[in-house]
Order: sequence, then C-alpha cells, then structure tokens
Amino acid sequence: MDELIEENMGLVARIVNSFEPKNHTERQDYMDAGRIGLWKALKKYDIKSGNVISTYAWRPIRWSIIREIKNYKKHKNISLNDISDKFYSKSIDHDLWECYTNKMTEDEKQILNLRIQGYKFREICNILNQSSSSVKNKFYNLVKKLRKANCNE
Repeated sequence: MDELIEENMGLVARIVNSFEPKNHTERQDYMDAGRIGLWKALKKYDIKSGNVISTYAWRPIRWSIIREIKNYKKHKNISLNDISDKFYSKSIDHDLWECYTNKMTEDEKQILNLRIQGYKFREICNILNQSSSSVKNKFYNLVKKLRKANCNE
C-alpha cells in the first residue's frame, strides 16, 4: 500500500496545486489531507473493476482537501498569537500558569507545551500518536478555553 501511495503522490500534488495554497504550510496541510484521501481510495480500490487508480482516487483526494480547507476556514481566526505574550514568555508567572493549566486536560497541556517549544502539528501528532485532526481540534478548543478563562493576571 505504501508503494502505491508514493507512486500516486504526483496526483495528490496536482490536485493540491489546483487549490493554489498560499504558503508552504498550507500546501503541506493540503498534501497531508490529500494523502489521507488517497489512502482511503486505495483501501476501497478494486483492481478487477477496470478503473485506473488515478481516476478512482481523484474524488476522495479532492474531498479530503476540501474538508481540510473548510476546517482551516472554520478555525482561521485562532492561532498561537491569540494567547497572550505573557503566557508564552520564558519568565512566566507561576500563578498564571497554574490558573491556565488547571482548566486543561493532560492532552491539552502536552500539545500546548510542544507548540510552545516550536513543534509543528505534524510532529506533535507523531509524538502523541494521534491524528492531525484530533491534535488540531484539541488545540483550537484549548485556545477557546483560554480565551474564556477568568484568571487574574
């Protein structure tokens, strides 16, 4: 299966380019989503059907990318910059940190700590052995939670 995925990554790249990603990060996110779509298509592909793999896989790849774009647009106003600079400073106030972390799950704490250290979502997924959508959703929910936190600064 891995060989088939690698052989057909050119198709994924062509489909990704048709969406005209704005930067390298967005392109990489689309490539990851496209790879997932390709994997799903290959799982269901039947050689006996007579269809060419690229024809069969085109639609699942495209729809995986579209779902990624919708997810990005849904959360586009949420970023690391939304959390105050004080929260990220090296000399963080211990009371402030405690106030924030008391409202977090263990996964959220791990994700936040890894993001603060500069890890990308893909790297965090590998470290935590979780899907990218799961990690991103937990991060976005964490940001919302921190926005609503009523901690004294």
